[in-house]
Amino acid sequence: MKSTIQKSLVLALLATVALPFFTRGASAQDGKGGLVAVLDVAKVFKDNQQFSAKMASIKAEADGLKATIQQKQEAIKVEAQGLGGYEVGSPERNQMEATLEQKQTSLRTEARQAEANLLNREAQVYYETYEQMKSIVSSIATQNGISLVLRFDSNPIDANNRAEVIKGVNRSVIFHRRLDLTNMVIKQMNPANAQAQGQTQNR
Repeated sequence: MKSTIQKSLVLALLATVALPFFTRGASAQDGKGGLVAVLDVAKVFKDNQQFSAKMASIKAEADGLKATIQQKQEAIKVEAQGLGGYEVGSPERNQMEATLEQKQTSLRTEARQAEANLLNREAQVYYETYEQMKSIVSSIATQNGISLVLRFDSNPIDANNRAEVIKGVNRSVIFHRRLDLTNMVIKQMNPANAQAQGQTQNR
């Protein structure tokens, strides 16, 4: 696996060699030149430490919420067992049934609101991570004369999995030549990890 410096050198070299060709091709269409690179967005998210930590926190909260809702549901069931002690149609039983129904409705509302909260927070984490990634990609592209970055999937296609095969043959990027920004973006989005690795190497 190449280091960030090696990738930067390769990128710079390719830019020097290939730019005239890409420029001519692009100029024929819109008068603008530049390189085209690719980025595995799914891998960037998967390997982002802050994103993973925030999503793990939300998942833990969701698990805790599920346990709390289940406990409250069990408590309502236990209360409902007490209905057998009252005659059907009696005021006492009717009142108890109404109370239990109210508790059940409140619990469903609580669960829906809490779920919506968690989903909104999850969406916000995705948005913030995506915006950070876009900013870093824009910076790398500007510094290296890249005019277009395409999303692609670097995972190999499992020939024995029909769903993966169908998904794979529909990929937008079929071939690229070493202009993959994925690892560079991952490292810049994990500065603490990159700094720790550098300190370890310097010892």
